[in-house]
Amino acid sequence: MFAKFLTTAGVAAALALAPAERAEADAAEFIGGAIIGGMIGHAIGQQGQRTTGPATGSTRVVRPAIPATQQGRETQVALNYFGFNAGSVDGQIGPGTRSAIERYQRAMGYPVDGGEFSDYQFDYLMDAFYWAQNGGAGQTGLAGQPLLFAYRDSREGRTLPAAAPQQQLAPQPPATTVIVNPQGAQPVPGLLAGGTAATPAVPNLFANSAPTVSLANTCNTVMLQTSTNGGYTTLATMSDPDFALSEQFCVARSYAMAQGEQMMQNIVGLTQAQISEQCSQFANLFAAQIDRAAMSGQADVLPQVANAALGSGVPPADLAATARVCLSVGYAQDNMRMAVGATLVLTAMGEPAYGELMGHHLREGFGTPRRPDLAMAWYDSAIGALERGAAPAFMPGQPERTLLLRQATMMMRGVQPAMPAPVPAAQPVPAAPVPVPVPVPVQNTLPTFSVSQ
Repeated sequence: MFAKFLTTAGVAAALALAPAERAEADAAEFIGGAIIGGMIGHAIGQQGQRTTGPATGSTRVVRPAIPATQQGRETQVALNYFGFNAGSVDGQIGPGTRSAIERYQRAMGYPVDGGEFSDYQFDYLMDAFYWAQNGGAGQTGLAGQPLLFAYRDSREGRTLPAAAPQQQLAPQPPATTVIVNPQGAQPVPGLLAGGTAATPAVPNLFANSAPTVSLANTCNTVMLQTSTNGGYTTLATMSDPDFALSEQFCVARSYAMAQGEQMMQNIVGLTQAQISEQCSQFANLFAAQIDRAAMSGQADVLPQVANAALGSGVPPADLAATARVCLSVGYAQDNMRMAVGATLVLTAMGEPAYGELMGHHLREGFGTPRRPDLAMAWYDSAIGALERGAAPAFMPGQPERTLLLRQATMMMRGVQPAMPAPVPAAQPVPAAPVPVPVPVPVQNTLPTFSVSQ
């Protein structure tokens, strides 16, 4: 059942339409509010409740199987690469891929016509993909939709310098602000401000080195291999636990992106660029905890994250909703530190199933240095919580996935587990609270998007 579910052509649509068990997914409208510059204003409002449901007496329509084509595979690879989340690369242009095509058309200002490509729109997408693969991504330092827009700008003669994206991330400071060492005015090495010689610093040969790996590219490769293998790894077919965990990392990434996209459709008062900017601030505020996650264990990191989160004064529901949105933005833009920061916040705020993502990030080295030794503790904590009945963060209703994660992590340790007997569904139990120090109230500088019930 697990393999059959995952290998269907509509996996992305299933992710996007899966019912969420939290308030932000089907309560009232999701309200975005923040004041650029640090002070946060909560825009709280009640939107009309959506009352949707199947019409009584509706007839189930059985559609024929969708053929797979090479153009379909190329379309899905390119859409996923630019952050439009077409789901698994199977060559079948189903509802999930059509939805991704429509999002691509809206982003580019094309007419939206039911997920149908014109020849020009398809050729433009593929030209952008090949340009990005052949140096465009490295030249601009961008990923996801911003990279597609950079290609459009280059076609129209508005090529940006490589440093421009970084310069645009921070709002311009007011005239009274003192800027220390602004970009473009680097001090002369070896001299202090007054021109006197400085004490020689310890050289760091990797200070300007940036990771070149991309989770989006990695997941495209993983999905192509999965398609070649005839479907996802199952309990019965698992021979490479490392690859099985990579598959599940990409499944979780797609699910998180789809959930965040749903939430962003209901954010009022913020553009996509403003949401991305605020999520960058969100990640920056947890930078110390993100760095610490690669140096110490879960028991040391989570209390610090929880203390910082609670000390912000932001309501927990708003903080969790903001973290979900920023998790989606981080994955869509290939901003791994943003994704790691959002994951830490969600786990520390009492949703232990998100700890699985930290296991994946540490095991593969996305957003953190590779620490497979620390990754196992995060896996064990998340899987154990799921086995005790905690709400799943990804693929709800698929208990086989928890068994697959457990077996894969055991095999990674060199233990060959016996096939487990089916376990009856357990009643959900609340996760054990993370012990945290008493938070000291501080001025709220945490960008958030608030949720009204």
